Amino acid sequence: MRRVACIALPQIRVEIARERVKEGPLAVVVARPGGAVKTERDVRGNTRIDVVSEEARALGIREGQTVAAARAKSTELSLRVVQEEAVHAALVRVTESALAFGPAVAFDVAHDVVWVDVGGCCHLHGGERELAKTLDARIRGLGHACRVAIADGPRIAAAIARFLPIHGPRSKGPFVVPEGQGSAAMRILPISALGLDDDTNRWLRDLGLRTCGDLQKLPRSALGTRLGARAHEVMKLLDGEDPSPIDAWRPVEVPEERIEFEWGVGSVEALAFVMKTLCDRMASRLEGRGMAATRVEIVFGLDRALCKDGPGTSTIDIVLPAPIAKALDLLAVVRVRLERHSLEAPVLAITLRALDLARAPMRTLDLLSPEPKAQRALPRLVAELVADFGEASVGTLAMVDTWVPDDRTHLVPFGAARSEPRHSLVTSSLEPSRLVCPVRLPRESLVGAVRLARVEALEWWRRGIEQRDMFAVFLSVEEGAHKNLAWIERKGSEGEAQLRGWID
Repeated sequence: MRRVACIALPQIRVEIARERVKEGPLAVVVARPGGAVKTERDVRGNTRIDVVSEEARALGIREGQTVAAARAKSTELSLRVVQEEAVHAALVRVTESALAFGPAVAFDVAHDVVWVDVGGCCHLHGGERELAKTLDARIRGLGHACRVAIADGPRIAAAIARFLPIHGPRSKGPFVVPEGQGSAAMRILPISALGLDDDTNRWLRDLGLRTCGDLQKLPRSALGTRLGARAHEVMKLLDGEDPSPIDAWRPVEVPEERIEFEWGVGSVEALAFVMKTLCDRMASRLEGRGMAATRVEIVFGLDRALCKDGPGTSTIDIVLPAPIAKALDLLAVVRVRLERHSLEAPVLAITLRALDLARAPMRTLDLLSPEPKAQRALPRLVAELVADFGEASVGTLAMVDTWVPDDRTHLVPFGAARSEPRHSLVTSSLEPSRLVCPVRLPRESLVGAVRLARVEALEWWRRGIEQRDMFAVFLSVEEGAHKNLAWIERKGSEGEAQLRGWID
């Protein structure tokens, strides 16, 4: 039997508005496409309130009241307009995070719910109840109040998650309806859980019918004439049957997170604080996909009024040497790069994109062997070094099959495949065991030196190689100190000598 988990987000619009108003009673008006209200300036006294916070509800303010009536109950009421696009983006974030719990997900902006098809996946989490608890903790970790329910279909699960009247410590769930018990679960729900129109709900309440259990007791022939075209659908829900399909949602190719500011932000420290929220949200979306980022992009939307001649945006492109999926690792890399970035004007918006993705590395847990903490910390450390010093300056040494002594090793980017020589090169000349930064030496230092090799003649088939002679001579670091065998290079027949290493 199909099993569907529903995540109801009753306060998601208030939570979006709380990003600007941290405390106090709050009322929200949703700016829908084609509506008259776009910003707070468009709100009038007769504008209807869509959602209220718990603090406002305690003062007697309810949904559907006008702004004037609500302000008459509380002068401390804050009013914010939330764009429908912001609600859609928040639901997309929750839906993508829920991909880790099932193969198919969907959401409904009108009712603020998210569905996950968990059939066949519950045993991976220890059962349906454990899966529901884990899913509930994951969504709450994103900063959303939620109620999770698992039932035999999406509509039954949504009705239970939104309307189940349970009080006490378990009033927020999660709720698990056993297989085949959908009718019993629907019995205690109010008739508004059936999704009927307002006129039908009002007519049923006038008859004294308050719950779905009251409708289940009525003769179906009499009930069908009153419900009209939806009679067959409603009767199936009352019987606990829910064949409604899930219109599976597919994530976009490039995940991104965006935050806008009411006022321009010109401090890098403040931007680093905001980046934590973006990295947390991005990590949750990556975890839902089972992917990790190998390249991220940060786009700053600047205040065009204060930009001199620029395009109005500033971009940071970060190439990660190893796939990163955790929020703390991603934030550490972004902060290093952000501290070196200079802004031409205050920032009005920040967008974080994961341009390139790779499968997240998985590791089997072993109770008998220690956890390799160094291997987990190394990708983050290398990513921070790359962000600070550049990709060309960080890597691992690899052997090169060449006769030139000082070209035997080169730097390979971290994680790239290294081509080791199939055999070691053996020459008759001495080679340095310790290389040092080139130190200029006087011409007299070559007195008594023995020429070891001429690079120009070592690989004669390569064109464009300049003449370089390698010498061995005994030198002392300080006057009167013991002399050691030094490796000296001279470019050209009349070039200056340079100390390149020591021969032990």
